[in-house]
Amino acid sequence: MASDGCFLDEIVDRRNTNSIKWDTIASPAGKRTILPMWVADMDFRAPDPVLAAMRDAVEHGVFGYAGIPEDVWHTVSDWANKRYGWEVPPEWFSYTAGVITGLNIAVQTFTRPGEKIVIQPPVYPPFHSSALANGRHLIYNNLLRNDEHMYRMDLKGLSDQIDADTRMLVLCSPHNPVGRCWSRQELENLADLCVERDLIVFSDEIHADLLLDGRRHTPFAALGPEIARRTITGIAPSKTFNIAGLKASVIITPDAVLHHAFDAAQKKTFGLYDANTFAVVGMQAAYRHGEQWLDTVLEYLKANRDYAVDFIEAHLPGVHVTPSEATFLLWLDFSPTGLTHDEVSEKLEGEARVLLNDGRCFGANGEGFFRFNFGCPRETLRSALQRIADAFSR
Repeated sequence: MASDGCFLDEIVDRRNTNSIKWDTIASPAGKRTILPMWVADMDFRAPDPVLAAMRDAVEHGVFGYAGIPEDVWHTVSDWANKRYGWEVPPEWFSYTAGVITGLNIAVQTFTRPGEKIVIQPPVYPPFHSSALANGRHLIYNNLLRNDEHMYRMDLKGLSDQIDADTRMLVLCSPHNPVGRCWSRQELENLADLCVERDLIVFSDEIHADLLLDGRRHTPFAALGPEIARRTITGIAPSKTFNIAGLKASVIITPDAVLHHAFDAAQKKTFGLYDANTFAVVGMQAAYRHGEQWLDTVLEYLKANRDYAVDFIEAHLPGVHVTPSEATFLLWLDFSPTGLTHDEVSEKLEGEARVLLNDGRCFGANGEGFFRFNFGCPRETLRSALQRIADAFSR
């Protein structure tokens, strides 16, 4: 599958750049020979307008304490309106260094030790730790999987699991790692249950811009006023424009009481009241001028996904793949190979020399699964898949 000389084909050497993805592999030899297809950032250069804005900031040469100009919030609001059809007034916004930072603040602000928080595994590992590390209990409302290896929510099971001590649900939309773009009907059914059972919802929508096949994101809080007043939403330019290292995220809280409580906790309890100079500059440039870059990336990611799925079905018949509707992640089921989870892990890293995310980190129902990041140049993708195929053919 040709990519027609796309600029995204450029292989950027990320080694020795303090990259968690590339530079935290155990041994120096590993850094040279292992292909890291794990941490959820892409191997593409950020949009030129973002780089230009940051160069201008560097040339200015003064890096004092930074605030968030009102103009930045209007830029974010315009983006949400155009991409999601969601009218978000700037007074709903709060700046955080990360969506998971916002989740931890929300957990500590709106729940009490001993109360219960619902998550829907297999799901992003910090969802687990944000509750458990703060003395809250988890309710595991496991996603259900059909014969086509696609996942859906178990709302009947969720209704049965909620009790008087259940205070919050953490939603992943689009879902990491299974790549579901939840339909509006699925989200409405969940919203009805959350309203009925009086749950606060923290909705992690960090992958909202990375929808494939022309899909459009439905913000959970946009489903109606009843769910909006109990929903705290996290979005960010980090995954969208590959600028996660800038630490710029946005928390959207329509309810004035919740919004005030969140901001007060962030500033007074946690001391997080300053923005990062480059985060502010990069975020505004990305949302204001990065749309054309993003549309090109989405086409490239779709082609990467299709290439990966076709390759796995043709050359790795013992591996089941969940075709992603969103994100740049594939959820791979190695259990049909007949190997144990640890044997698969050893084969991937020791023989194929490819590093994937261990599925067990996403919950107990991740046994036998591994997460594969296809947000990379096509040649890197080809190489990683071929290495895996060669290792398993042995």
